[in-house]
Amino acid sequence: MMAPPSRRVPELMDELVEDILLRFPPVDPASLFRASLVSKRWRRLVSSPGFHRRFREFHHQTPPMLGFFCNIGRVPEIYRCGSGDLRFMPAAAESSFRLLPRAAIPSWHALDALHGRVLFYDFDDDSVTSQAVRSRKRKRKTSQAVEVEVELIVWNPATGEVCRLPVVRPLHMFGWNAALLCAAARCDDHVDACCSYDAFRVVVVAAFKGLTSAYVYSSEQGAWSEPISVQHLGVAIRLTNGPSARTRDALYFLNGSSTEILEYDMGKHEVSFINLPSVCKDNQFISLMAMEDGGLGFAMVERSKLYTWSKPKGAGGVDGDVGWARRGVIELSKLLPASALSLATRVVAFAHVPNVCFIATYSKLFTICMRSGQVRKLYDDSMDRDIRDIVPYISFCIPALGAVPADEGPRSRVSSTWGA
Repeated sequence: MMAPPSRRVPELMDELVEDILLRFPPVDPASLFRASLVSKRWRRLVSSPGFHRRFREFHHQTPPMLGFFCNIGRVPEIYRCGSGDLRFMPAAAESSFRLLPRAAIPSWHALDALHGRVLFYDFDDDSVTSQAVRSRKRKRKTSQAVEVEVELIVWNPATGEVCRLPVVRPLHMFGWNAALLCAAARCDDHVDACCSYDAFRVVVVAAFKGLTSAYVYSSEQGAWSEPISVQHLGVAIRLTNGPSARTRDALYFLNGSSTEILEYDMGKHEVSFINLPSVCKDNQFISLMAMEDGGLGFAMVERSKLYTWSKPKGAGGVDGDVGWARRGVIELSKLLPASALSLATRVVAFAHVPNVCFIATYSKLFTICMRSGQVRKLYDDSMDRDIRDIVPYISFCIPALGAVPADEGPRSRVSSTWGA
């Protein structure tokens, strides 16, 4: 007796498959990578620019915080500039994004991240040590003498691209910072809508011998601009490495030597200074943040309380407390364990899109959602190791897939520079 002919199950229409794929959680980028292995048709759907755009739109253009970059090392060595080993910590246990670039080396330090790219810096530690020794022999303060040739690196984990920027100039060891920008016109830096735009810019601010200067690197031109400078005679400048606050019109960098903020106006290409309110006078650990109204804000911890302050865009005055207003207070004793509350409790970073504040103490790191008050412990280690240089990584990290050949079957190997 002949077997009945097999009946092939009809395939779902492309529209239905895409409707399913759109609901995959952004916090688990590898799920889309695995879906692309089902067949060449699914791979074509996942890799199409139209799907990438609709995926962001479906999730309200709000990219997830996949994790954060940091450097971890032993106390007290970790507190030296450029110390500690580079790590990436996933923000959630279910996140599949856990990889560092293959080209990364432990001495890299994260400075900033935007639209899926990450800005790192590196320098020759032996050169710094030799300069410090010469300074001590000349009885000069090390922080006043050491200049380093800093290498800046931009990495895109979705494509695997690593771009090493030319050295801008020797930088004062404790007198510089840098930020990553999108080169797209009218870019909203707080959403991922234009992350497919290939061009980027890097802004370096540097202070030395009475001048504070800003340099801008363009990936389209492959070169640095001429510096824009302002005198700061009589003002101690010790720029703090780490994420800046980014609004639509300006970048803001913290000056750790005084209660001042360095402002770089991106439209006017001008450098100026803004004073913080007097409550910051004795607090060295504050984190700048951009406000929803386009203004500037900051968060700080004092006596087991988390304070947030803001200065609306266009608020008059740059001196003293003019224009600043306290926005809120959170009792950390009600949210964190007693063992996490000490004089070392401090704000170390702020992630604008999820509205999350990073709170650190010796060997521990927490996030607090400013809207819900939800607390998550991200790191807990022994007392002889600490964590620093926190840079949140926020992105729709959709894997980059190679082109689909016309004769490719469903079991063919998928080429991707992103690991699942």
